[in-house]
Amino acid sequence: MSNVPNIWQLRVFDCVAQHENVTKAAQELLRTQPAITTSILGLEKILGATLFERNKTGIYLTEVGVAAHIRIKSILAALQEAMALLGERSISPLVLGSRISRSQMHALLAIHECHSFRAAAAKLGITDASLQRAARTLEANLGCVLYRYTAAGIKTTELGDELAARLKHLEAQITALVEAVAVFVYPRSKNIRVGVMLLDPSMLLVNAIKETRSRHPDVRITVISGVYEQLVNKLLREEIDFIVGLLKKQEHELNLRQQPLYAESYCIVARRGHPLSHQAAVSVEDLQQYSWIIPPAGSPRRNAYEHVFIETTMPPALIETYSLSTMRIMLADSDMLTILSWVEVLSERHFGILTPLPFHIQCDGPMVGISTVQGKQLNEAQQYFIDAFKNNSACLGGN
Repeated sequence: MSNVPNIWQLRVFDCVAQHENVTKAAQELLRTQPAITTSILGLEKILGATLFERNKTGIYLTEVGVAAHIRIKSILAALQEAMALLGERSISPLVLGSRISRSQMHALLAIHECHSFRAAAAKLGITDASLQRAARTLEANLGCVLYRYTAAGIKTTELGDELAARLKHLEAQITALVEAVAVFVYPRSKNIRVGVMLLDPSMLLVNAIKETRSRHPDVRITVISGVYEQLVNKLLREEIDFIVGLLKKQEHELNLRQQPLYAESYCIVARRGHPLSHQAAVSVEDLQQYSWIIPPAGSPRRNAYEHVFIETTMPPALIETYSLSTMRIMLADSDMLTILSWVEVLSERHFGILTPLPFHIQCDGPMVGISTVQGKQLNEAQQYFIDAFKNNSACLGGN
C-alpha cells in the first residue's frame, strides 16, 4: 500500500521532531541530510499534511505534526516491544525494527494466515519468488527462524506467530495514524496567535515563547508581524489573539483592552568597533559626522531621531526602513548609525554585531503593552503567555 508510511519513515520523523534539526537527525541515523529530507517529504506526501515548519533556526512540528507525533511515538514503542521478543541483540530494538520493510511485514502476515508461500503470494498479488525473497530477507535481517516446513505446508514458527500478531497490531496503528491525520482539526484551545509590530521586542517575545512551550509543550504558537493598522484588523477579525507592541490611543473607539507594560526608551547604535564606541561620551556634534539609517516618518523612533537634532542640523539619512535585518547588515559593513529601543539592543547583543553608544536620548518614549479585544476570554495557554511576557518585561524593559 503506497498510501501508508513505512517504519523507517516514522523513525526518521520521530528523530527530526526530537532534535528539531535535520542535520542532528542525519548524524544520529547515519544518513545524509538529503536522505532525511526526502524521507520527511515522502511521509508528508503520504499523509497529505505539512508536518514541519522550516525556518533558519530549525524545523518545528506543525499542529498536525504534534498530533501525528503522539501516535508515532506509541507506534515506535510498540515496535520496540515486538523486537524484544527476539532476545538480546548487539543493536537496539528500534534500529532492528526500523529495518523491516512493508513488503517483509506483509509477507510474514500472509504466510502466517495462509500457511503456504503460493497462497500467500496470491493473496498479496505478487510472484512466489518475490514473496520468498521478502520472507527470507526478513529472517536474515532479524537473525531468527520465522518459518518451518510441515506436512500440511509452510507455517510460521512460534516466534513467527508472536511476531506476526505484534506486527499486525502495529500495522493497524499505522493505518489509524493515516486516518487520524486525514480528518485532523487542530483545537483552537491549543493555539496562540500573537501579532507583533515591526521592530518588535524580540528578546521579551522569545523568552515568553520558551516559557510557554515549557509549560504547554503541545501548544502551537504563531507569530504574525505587521504594522499597527494591519494587526488591529486581524485582532478584530479574530485572526490573532492579541497584539504585543506600542500602544495607541484608540482603545475605546476600537473596543480594545490595552495593558501597559513599560515605557520605551531609545539608544543610538553602531557596529562593534565603531570610532564613536571607544569614546567615554558622545556629543550631538559627533553624531552629525556620520550617515544614518532612520525609520519612516511618524514612527516613534523617527521622532526620537529628530529630537536628538532638534536644535541643530540633521545629519544625512541615506536609508529609511523598518527592516531590522537591513539595518543590521548595513551597520555591520559601515560607520552608519541608527536608533533602536533598549529592548532591541538587548536582543542584538545575542548576535554581537551592534553596540549602543554612550549618548542619552532625552525623549519620552511611547508605552509598550498588550492589546486584546474587550471581553475576549483567553484560554489557559494564552493567559500564561501574556503573564510570561509581563514578567519578562518587568525584568528587562520595565521603568
